Amino acid sequence: MPELGFTDLLLGFLLLITPVVYFHELGHYWVARKAGVVVDVFSIGFGPEIYGWTAQSGTRWRLSAIPLGGYVKMRGDDDAASTASNKYQNLEGSFSNASLFWRMAIVAAGPAANFLLGILLFAAVYVSVGKQTIPAVIGEVIPNTPAASAGLFPGDKVLEIDGIGVRDFNDMRGLVVESPGKALSFVIQRGTRDLELTVTPEVRFNEQLQINIGVLGVKSPPVGEFQRLGPTAAIVAASSDAFHMSVVILRSLGRAITGNIQQGEVGGPVRIAEISGTVLNQGLVPFILLTAVISINLGLINLLPIPALDGGHLTFFFLEALIGRPVPLRVQAVLMRGGIAILMGLTIVLVVYDVIRLVR
Repeated sequence: MPELGFTDLLLGFLLLITPVVYFHELGHYWVARKAGVVVDVFSIGFGPEIYGWTAQSGTRWRLSAIPLGGYVKMRGDDDAASTASNKYQNLEGSFSNASLFWRMAIVAAGPAANFLLGILLFAAVYVSVGKQTIPAVIGEVIPNTPAASAGLFPGDKVLEIDGIGVRDFNDMRGLVVESPGKALSFVIQRGTRDLELTVTPEVRFNEQLQINIGVLGVKSPPVGEFQRLGPTAAIVAASSDAFHMSVVILRSLGRAITGNIQQGEVGGPVRIAEISGTVLNQGLVPFILLTAVISINLGLINLLPIPALDGGHLTFFFLEALIGRPVPLRVQAVLMRGGIAILMGLTIVLVVYDVIRLVR
C-alpha cells in the first residue's frame, strides 16, 4: 500500500463516509416526514456543531465535530440513538406517537437507503464506464498447486463452490481467498459432464492485507473489454452484485461470531480512512465503487439486532407486534444505552488497534 499523508487519509475518509451517512439519515428523514413525525435535528457527525442552519420545517441541519456517523433526532427522542421516553408517548408529531407500521418503516428506511445508494452507484459505473465480466472458466492451471493436485484442467467451468453458486471468476476468487487451508467442494462443468472435486487452497500470507488468504493456482481466461450496459441491465447487474456482496459480508460476520476471523480482517475508522485514501489516489471510478461497497456494508450492519442500531429498534417493534404491546420503555432505554456504550467501546478499541498497526 503506498505511503499516505494525513491529508489523504482525512480527505478520502470524509469524501467516502459523508455521502454514505447522509443518504442513510436521509432515508430516515424522508419516511419520518411522510409519517407526520417532526424531525428536530439532522446531523452529519456527532458532538459539537461546527456549522448548521434551521429550515422552515423546524429541522436543525448540522455538521458536527466528530465525523464518525450521523443521526436524525425526531420529536420525542431522548437522544441521538432514538431512545423513547414515556413523557413523549402521546405527543403529536413524535416518533413514539406514530403507528407501529410507520415506526418500522422509518427505522428500516435508513439501511434501505444505503442499499439503494450502493445499487445506484454500481449501476452508474456500469452505464458510463461499463462492467467487465470474467467467466468462471479455468484459463490456465499452474503446476504443483492445489488446482493441479485436485485435477482441475483448463476449460473447466466452475458452477458451485461448497454449495454456493458461482457467477464469474471474481466470485470464485473471493470464495477461495477467504478459505485458506479449507477443503472446498467444487462442482465443475467439463464438456457435457458435471464433476465434483475437492480442492484445498494453499495458505499464503498477504503482506498488503496482513491476513492469510487461500490460493488455488489458476489463471483466468483472457480478459475482455468493459461492456457498457443499458439502464435496466445495469440496475439488474448492480442489484445482483449488491446481493452477493451482502452474502459475503454475512459469511464474514459468521466467521467473527465463531472466532475464525483473522486479525487483519478487523478494522475501524482509521482502516477505512487508509483504504479510502489509497483508492481515491487510484481514480474516481474505483472510489465510487468503494463508496458503493461501504454503503451496502453500512446498510447490512445496521440491520443487526443490536440495541442502538436500526436492527435493535426493529427487534423491539417485531416483539411489540408479536406480544401486542411495546417492550417497556425503561427496558428499551437501558438496552439502548448499553448498546451505545458497547459500540463506542468497540470503536475506541478498533481506532487504537489501527493506529498501533500504522505506527508499526
